[in-house]
Amino acid sequence: MTHSENMYDSHLKELHSSEYEMATGEPDIRNWKVIGLKNQEVGKVEELLFDEGSHRVRWLVVNINGKSLNLVSRSILIPVGLVDLLKDEKVVLLKGINIGHLALLPTYEKGKMSRETELAVRDVFSEGNTGVYADKNIIGDEEFYDNEYYSKGKSTEPRMKVIEKSSAKEEIRDNIERVKESVRKLENEVEKLDKADL
Repeated sequence: MTHSENMYDSHLKELHSSEYEMATGEPDIRNWKVIGLKNQEVGKVEELLFDEGSHRVRWLVVNINGKSLNLVSRSILIPVGLVDLLKDEKVVLLKGINIGHLALLPTYEKGKMSRETELAVRDVFSEGNTGVYADKNIIGDEEFYDNEYYSKGKSTEPRMKVIEKSSAKEEIRDNIERVKESVRKLENEVEKLDKADL
């Protein structure tokens, strides 16, 4: 295993096996249908990969239904900036991605993510597949993710963000405080009714 593969084990995480969840207001799009060009169903979102440092979702792991597309069924990576979300319908729309792109994308294998894998995916979407991102030595995440594949245009706002999960103890404490507050309000109401009866 190369140094860059070790680096990836430490900063890109799968959401389901992490101590994180989607931030408030951000939909968890796992298991949503993925629709490509010509309204053709491509598959489903299997997983989300996020950068532990920035808490931003960088990749969708999509399980493509190859049979209906004349492709091999497998898991592939789609950069988060190349999708739109139809939240009410729970659908992910691929922007500008065709069957040719899907055929060229490498298979995603859990635990085998590296900068080379990310570059291979980005090269598929580069004009003429010639490697727009020619500097393969870029290893800084800020430089690597500073493009339209990972954000809304030039905006600094993340497309999707994760936060650390609350611990079970914290959730229980919060629930107890809410119940106590409700009891206090009810006691005040009863006290008001008692005074009114006098």
